Amino acid sequence: MTEEVLSRLDDSYTIRLLEDMIRINSVVGQEGELAEYIRSELESLGFKCEMDEVEPGRPNVYARLEGEGPGRRLNFNGHTDTVPVVEGWDTDPFTPVTKEGRMHGLGSCDMKAGIACTINALKALVESGYSFNGELSFSGVIDEEAYGLGAKALLKTDLADVDAIILAEPYPGDETKPIPLGITGKILYDIYVHGKAAHGFRPHLGVNAVEEASTIIANLDRLEFKDHPDFGRSNYSTLKIEGGYEVYSVVVPANCRFEVNRLLVPGETVETAIKDMERLVESLELKAKVEVKTKPPRYEAYVMEKSDPILQVFDEVYREVIGREPLYEYASGITDANIFAGEGGIPCLHLGPQRGGAHQKNEYVPLDWLPPVSKMYALIAARFLREP
Repeated sequence: MTEEVLSRLDDSYTIRLLEDMIRINSVVGQEGELAEYIRSELESLGFKCEMDEVEPGRPNVYARLEGEGPGRRLNFNGHTDTVPVVEGWDTDPFTPVTKEGRMHGLGSCDMKAGIACTINALKALVESGYSFNGELSFSGVIDEEAYGLGAKALLKTDLADVDAIILAEPYPGDETKPIPLGITGKILYDIYVHGKAAHGFRPHLGVNAVEEASTIIANLDRLEFKDHPDFGRSNYSTLKIEGGYEVYSVVVPANCRFEVNRLLVPGETVETAIKDMERLVESLELKAKVEVKTKPPRYEAYVMEKSDPILQVFDEVYREVIGREPLYEYASGITDANIFAGEGGIPCLHLGPQRGGAHQKNEYVPLDWLPPVSKMYALIAARFLREP
């Protein structure tokens, strides 16, 4: 039966979908038109679709196809937003341009190519009449490039109970982007330091909030970073500091605020990281009052085992289609899997066409990666959903 599924794959259909989606401006905050396009395509294939308006004009799109009986539930996921246009494009970012075997356009690799391959695979499964158990579904979510609002909204639906999610992110499983067996989390500290104003010629009469904040920043290496056997140690980076006058004045600054990005490895949580910063501040015996807050986004780390059923099916399919073993890694970064797996506990597989210049000018996807990715999607779904 899988031979019939593969015979129904249509690479020209993938190209058409990708070109259409590049032409749709779905910069973060403007995902509505692309969600509607995906809904229309999947409804035409027989999927039951619904729109979940996460914010006004920003819907997630969910599509479901029921199998013949009870069984596993598999979801294909893609984020519908792209980053904003950066300067320096040689062509119109919203006009697909193919040259030298690459299709250029905003979101071409991150991640409209993956979505196009997914829909091609879903179409082949439907048109072949492939018999499966359980449920096959697709989720197109907003806001991955910002705060993950779409992924968080998905966890409030019944799709939070699927057995696995395949994220169509540009992870081809080679040396350019190995398949994550886990990804770091992160916290964004938002630290407020409250001192006491005084004349700048008599600083001893005040408490300099900027200098007190600087003392904290100078001691950030004393934060208690956990050593993880696979990820190693997490890290931090001070991203912003603000305090002092807006209009020049010789006044000891009474307030200062700074932000610190901190990665989290499994075993560290947002809560433990907050307590860690509070301990550090207390140990410094500062004169100022310090508030340890956080601000979005925040993500939990997660880790998977290679024995997980979705990874076992993937590993077999990858060897069959690509002709070699996939490469794996424990990654530093953030995707919606930090929400699906880190918060929701759903096993997640990242798999998609090789990336080219994501978040950069002249973004592109190598077109020779589209057929094998479509084939892998179809085979993974077919085999995963045939199991009890």
